[in-house]
Amino acid sequence: MRSGDLLLEIGAGTGEIGSEIARLHGLYVGLDLSRPMLGAFRRREAGLAAPLGLVVADANATWPITDHSVQAIFGSRSLHLLSLDRVVEEAFRVLRGSGSALVIGRVHRDPQSVKERMRHEMRRLLRSGTSTSRRGENRSRPLIDALVERGAVAFAPQVVARWTTTHSPAESLRNWKSKPGLAGTSVPEQAKAQVLSKLESWAVAEFQNLDRSLESEEEYLLEGAITA
Repeated sequence: MRSGDLLLEIGAGTGEIGSEIARLHGLYVGLDLSRPMLGAFRRREAGLAAPLGLVVADANATWPITDHSVQAIFGSRSLHLLSLDRVVEEAFRVLRGSGSALVIGRVHRDPQSVKERMRHEMRRLLRSGTSTSRRGENRSRPLIDALVERGAVAFAPQVVARWTTTHSPAESLRNWKSKPGLAGTSVPEQAKAQVLSKLESWAVAEFQNLDRSLESEEEYLLEGAITA
């Protein structure tokens, strides 16, 4: 991107990623439905070269962005939660044209890591115990395919960061218990409790010690499509 190009983030949240983007590239606008989360993002503003452009908006409605004004759209853990048709229509409306991009960031984990094995089993239990539809491991693919159908060109996933982490089964269980729903979907509390109870029993048999932290590698990938 060049100086003067606008970057739009969908699902800016608390600014964990967006604040770093804004430090590197001053022309930044972030949309999020949650005013409190954007308030937390705003508190990161100190030290940024330019004021943050943060807007409370529902990305499942018309985006409050001028037609053909954006060079790149970015989303991480957000775009797959929105209407596919809405994202595609709005992306082509606000992107400048040839050479503009929609970029999706996601974490890729070792399939044998504690976190990924726990996540895989949780989703299996969720599918078997509720009417929740299955979500693929790479939830970015349907959006990329839809952009390509409209004439954009997909680019190969690129690893932009790699790190070592430690995680225990107990951490996964605590994290899911503290959040509403499971796997990005709304789940009745009783069904959620049943899934997590079964998951805990499975984890005891699989790992023996729920509090034991094991090391694994994780990567952050960027993928998406560029308008032709």
